[in-house]
Amino acid sequence: MKKYLKFISFCLIILMVALTVAGCGSNGEKLASIKDSGKLVVYTDPNFPPFEFIGADGITGVDMEIGKAIAEELGVTLVIEESEFDAILMAIKGGKGDIAITGMTIREDRKESVDFSVPYINSIQYLILPDDSGIEFLEDLAGKIVGVALGYTGQFLMEDELDAEIDGVLAGSGTEIREYPSAMEAMLDMKNGRVDAVVMDEYVAKNIAANNSGIKAIELKYKDGAVASEEYGVVVAKGNEDLLKIIDKVIKRLIDEDKIREWMIQYS
Repeated sequence: MKKYLKFISFCLIILMVALTVAGCGSNGEKLASIKDSGKLVVYTDPNFPPFEFIGADGITGVDMEIGKAIAEELGVTLVIEESEFDAILMAIKGGKGDIAITGMTIREDRKESVDFSVPYINSIQYLILPDDSGIEFLEDLAGKIVGVALGYTGQFLMEDELDAEIDGVLAGSGTEIREYPSAMEAMLDMKNGRVDAVVMDEYVAKNIAANNSGIKAIELKYKDGAVASEEYGVVVAKGNEDLLKIIDKVIKRLIDEDKIREWMIQYS
């Protein structure tokens, strides 16, 4: 029996070593696979202008320019795959795409399943409102119907502020959250009188307001002057540090060269 137990223990040790080696070897495999295939597959939800949207020649925008720069650095062709926003993390985690660039806010809960690049944009939350709306602060949303895009930061923010367990400022106020596939669809419902306000990232909110009559976009502030800030990053499956280092290098160069700001102006 003792010999048998020793044998089982030896086998378990060998298995653990093998798994450790395999795990270490996974770093670099994705990078090698991308270069071997000659293409970088990027997942995105093209309903987030100016970062990604459908233009005359297909999906375009700030994030796609970043994707092109990364692909160029790798010496491969950029291939864009369209997906619903709330399905993208699982797609990258499951290996369906190489990376995701889709205005994804860097959040601690998301870091549990994927890795993020260094931030390439700093943003805050905004309110999209009818021109004649008297709403000024987040607290003014009490008792209102608020549109959010499914999976975006605005949804999480509103859910937190309605949560009595964490003392949300709108807890018990009668505020209703209404979810939409995109900010544009939420805005259209607002124009038709079915939603009082839409919570969305700054640049998207400004873009929508600039291109649609009868609405405005204002900074989402609390009555104490606080704002909800966030940062966007490129999404990569865990265990791909070599690929992440290249992406970080490209982003830092684009920021230093002021390219991202130029693209923000171009696509806005």
